[in-house]
Amino acid sequence: MASERDVRAKLQRAGQDHLLRFWADLAPELRAALLAELSSLEADALREHCQRASAASALASGPLPDLAARLQPLPPERLGSAIRCDQETRLRWEEEGFRQIALNKVAVLLLAGGQGTRLGVTYPKGMYQVGLPSQKTLYQLQAERIRRVQQLAGQRLGTHCTVPWYIMTSEFTLGPTIKFFKEHDFFHLDPANVVLFEQRMLPAVT
Repeated sequence: MASERDVRAKLQRAGQDHLLRFWADLAPELRAALLAELSSLEADALREHCQRASAASALASGPLPDLAARLQPLPPERLGSAIRCDQETRLRWEEEGFRQIALNKVAVLLLAGGQGTRLGVTYPKGMYQVGLPSQKTLYQLQAERIRRVQQLAGQRLGTHCTVPWYIMTSEFTLGPTIKFFKEHDFFHLDPANVVLFEQRMLPAVT
């Protein structure tokens, strides 16, 4: 953990030294907690982010657009339901889906930044066993679906195809998730096609 002096200097450079305004009034344990939190704050990066946002806003000419007025219903031809459509339409959609997969134009994005606290566990939700007899986790179920759809698309169109899997984690779940995938050999997926990345966390600013 950085010292108070280093943290104060970092905050001053970023114009955020007001965060230490009540430093002298804090008890030692509260000082330590605040210092630990501020040590992890990327103050310079936050300043640059705010400056870019401010500059982009200044470039906008005229009044801000009324987004509510611009919202329009999607055209009927762009809406559909696999439950309510007829068999012929469903098969046509299925064939087009497999064609796009075979052309390597499909990827999977999984938002996995949350921990499993509501499920009563302390690890990422993707590592949770959902109570199946097979004891498979959510990650394993998703990986097996990806492998299967790759196989089906390849068989139908006679090609070798790949569905990349992008998994967005948080600072709390990235490490355990990487470890979990390595321990399970990426569930027989090519590790090069499983991209784990961390969602950035920014404090609220005014």
